[in-house]
Amino acid sequence: MKNITIIIPIHKYEEELLERALKSVPAENEEYEIMFVGPLDLCYKAEKLAHKLKIATGIVNVENKGETDFVSQINKAVYACTDQYFTILEYDDKFTDNYFNVMQRYIAEHPEYSIILPINEYYEKGENGELKMVSFGNEIALDMSFVDEMGVINSDELDKYMDFNCTGGLFKTEDFISLGCLKKSLKIAAWYEFLLRAAYKEKLIHVIPKIGYQHTIGRDGSYMVETQKTITPEEGKFLVKLAKQEYFFKEDRNKTFEEEKNKKVEEVK
Repeated sequence: MKNITIIIPIHKYEEELLERALKSVPAENEEYEIMFVGPLDLCYKAEKLAHKLKIATGIVNVENKGETDFVSQINKAVYACTDQYFTILEYDDKFTDNYFNVMQRYIAEHPEYSIILPINEYYEKGENGELKMVSFGNEIALDMSFVDEMGVINSDELDKYMDFNCTGGLFKTEDFISLGCLKKSLKIAAWYEFLLRAAYKEKLIHVIPKIGYQHTIGRDGSYMVETQKTITPEEGKFLVKLAKQEYFFKEDRNKTFEEEKNKKVEEVK
């Protein structure tokens, strides 16, 4: 068994971006497996590119043609994962050179950690299309006071500060599934609610003081950008509030903004 699966969700095929992402994965390394998830025709194209680049010795394709939203793709891939840990590589992002060496060291030294989040670099496209770093993500964890030890996030701290970036995180597969995976109805707050749920169940979430992932923000056509376009500021606040209510429940109870709004109208009547 390999110990880390690299899940790459694909809802569209952009070869130039995917090639950049794949080149950040250790080449032909038996410790890692790549799992493409999405429509099979896109997965096969991605697999062909990975073989051409001589990336990884094991590749698995998971078909998910009906629902190509990020949450559905990740959940389906995780259920198909047979490795102890998984991480997610979005096709417009990349790992830093030291990511896998650092993560292997941490899981060897701290097998009790359920979630390990690196410090992220956020990039956006400039006027000429070049990527420019604009900020860091998760670094606030290293400046705050946490329970137990530096870097371990608990539910009290999550309640105060929600902007942790899970992309590039390393997750223990068994724990992710036992917690119930991501909830589709939470949309932009799905990762936040999952972290709250994990902390509530006393799973250790650790932010490490290493830069490990380069995340591209604001890309046209990305799931997050397209989702944000359809959500009003009022709905966004509702989803964050809902995340703080729903993390007690393992299942996705499918509450929507409209349902809650209608309930309040009825209460007023």
